[in-house]
Amino acid sequence: MSESSSDISPIEHVLKLEQLDADLFRSAEPLYKARGARGIFGGNVISQSLMAAIKTVPETFQVHSMHCYFLLAGDSSLPVLYFVERIREGKSFCTRTVQARQKGRCIFSTTISFQIPVKTPLNHQVSFPGTSLPQPEDLPSLAEYALELYKAGAISKTEYEFSDELSRVAPTESKTFIPQYSKDMPPQDRRNYLWIKAKGNIQEASAHAMALAYMSDNALLGTSVRVNGIGSKHISMMVSLDHIIYFHAPIKADEWLLYEMQSPWTGSARGLVYARVFSRDGTLLASVIQEGVVRLKDLELKSKSKL
Repeated sequence: MSESSSDISPIEHVLKLEQLDADLFRSAEPLYKARGARGIFGGNVISQSLMAAIKTVPETFQVHSMHCYFLLAGDSSLPVLYFVERIREGKSFCTRTVQARQKGRCIFSTTISFQIPVKTPLNHQVSFPGTSLPQPEDLPSLAEYALELYKAGAISKTEYEFSDELSRVAPTESKTFIPQYSKDMPPQDRRNYLWIKAKGNIQEASAHAMALAYMSDNALLGTSVRVNGIGSKHISMMVSLDHIIYFHAPIKADEWLLYEMQSPWTGSARGLVYARVFSRDGTLLASVIQEGVVRLKDLELKSKSKL
């Protein structure tokens, strides 16, 4: 990792791509797989697909939307190939599709739209919640937060060790804040918050959007469970199905960003989560939507049925 030590941030190193042909790319470094996960972390293929597409569009265009589908679990022992197809070349907008493939099979697919930014008198955004929340400097690190939960008996030793390992190997830093909800507040009105940023200083301008795409899959689907007061020990399966990002403004992903998450609906063994990404000055940078499979262990389902 000598290249990353001074010239490149950790996230740019671990997500680096090799260009094999005009529209063909390959992951250059082993991709992260969480302990006990079915496949590689979804943020890997989201972000690398975006970077592959960015490399095929003129620099005057900026990404504004990304619609993704997770199809198969990725194998962390193999590189991922990214096939870019140039769908549309317009004066103001252009479109790319990207397939991430392993062993001849498509594991992930996305359609990405780019726009030449324009000024418009029509501008509004939702209110920034960050001024009333604890700031990242006042919150414990992921490892410290996990240790507190472990000492309180809220998570297992295995879960604590996973969080401690993740805080060391991940190319990002995060600070979690989960408000104390009143018992009569319905799950759909509850919010979870995460301060997050890339470690180090990002060198390549386009890598800021790539880093946000990577971070957008962090703790997202789990919100649909947490707002229901259900702990991770009661989850038997949690897998993302689709993922959408709308990019609203230029991003500095190596500075603290506020990730606000809510779950408007769960049902049919699926969870739906909406999220917003803000800069510390209150600018809405991106909106994220994700749906995934959420299955609980039989024990948890039985216990709830008796209440």
